[in-house]
Amino acid sequence: MIAYVRCHLPIYISEMELPSYPSTLRNRVFISNVLGFYLPKNGCILETASGTGEHLCFFSEEFPLLHWQPSDKSSDLFWAISERSKNKNNIKEPISIDLTCKSFKFKKKKFDAVLNINMIHIAPWDACIGLFKLASEMVRSNGFVYLYGPFKVAGVHTSASNNRFDASLKERNAAWGVRNIEDVVSLAKGYGFPQFEIHDMPANNKSIIFKKRLTHFKVKH
Repeated sequence: MIAYVRCHLPIYISEMELPSYPSTLRNRVFISNVLGFYLPKNGCILETASGTGEHLCFFSEEFPLLHWQPSDKSSDLFWAISERSKNKNNIKEPISIDLTCKSFKFKKKKFDAVLNINMIHIAPWDACIGLFKLASEMVRSNGFVYLYGPFKVAGVHTSASNNRFDASLKERNAAWGVRNIEDVVSLAKGYGFPQFEIHDMPANNKSIIFKKRLTHFKVKH
């Protein structure tokens, strides 16, 4: 059986094995450490492009007082998310969210944050637009959007490996590619997220926190 997730290669799984992606094991602790500075003690967090649900399930254990809402464009891997979270009472059933849609038909509610990990470079730019449109409608006034992945800075790749990765993405789909960080910042501001902080991460990736309103970041130490 082959499962295609939001990453770039098929994952082969057996009938007894949940789909998994190795990069999640490598980056989840680093991402969790960054999120720990910004997440509220209580509240509800929406993850878009949840894929196999590995990140969200790990975060649910690291931040057990928060409630977590997984989502994805396709329901193909919802079974894996449900299986991983079956003994976790702070994870809701996954919902379908297509970020390329011009409007969102599901029942809307307010979230304290929206997380998006390793998606915007393997999706059309319209998906990034949709992400911030969704967040502008559903994130509370003091909430934030979290992005993780590779980015170009001033149009320049931060490493040779990212340059090669970008070329390989565009070979697969001309609408994909590593995004300019300035373009994402400009987009976020246009949807009401004027303040941001950037954290350099391992493997030439970055974490970016976009705040919904201008205020001093209350980073926990």
